[in-house]
Amino acid sequence: MQDQFSPAFRSSWGELEHRTKPGLAFLSRGPLGSIANAKGLAERHSAFQQAADEAGTSVYRVTPTWELAPVPVVIPITGASRSASLRGSAAAADLELAADQFALLSV
Repeated sequence: MQDQFSPAFRSSWGELEHRTKPGLAFLSRGPLGSIANAKGLAERHSAFQQAADEAGTSVYRVTPTWELAPVPVVIPITGASRSASLRGSAAAADLELAADQFALLSV
């Protein structure tokens, strides 16, 4: 399944709960809110910037990490326009959010 899922667009949260069944994946389109909106992500969603600051990383790495956290079958399609952005998004798989950080981001 492919649908939009981002800090600004969370209505797909219910679908994620059904993706724990074997063989089903959720392709997350626009995880940063689209390339056009990614630049203002930290300003619009300050909790993501706070989590990034605490982890010593960028909001662009924290956001895909948050999307990967609830179920292991989410595949964020970041649509990066720069190689550094792509590497940062790929590194999201190596970042772990503390339970309190995940809860704060999921409000």
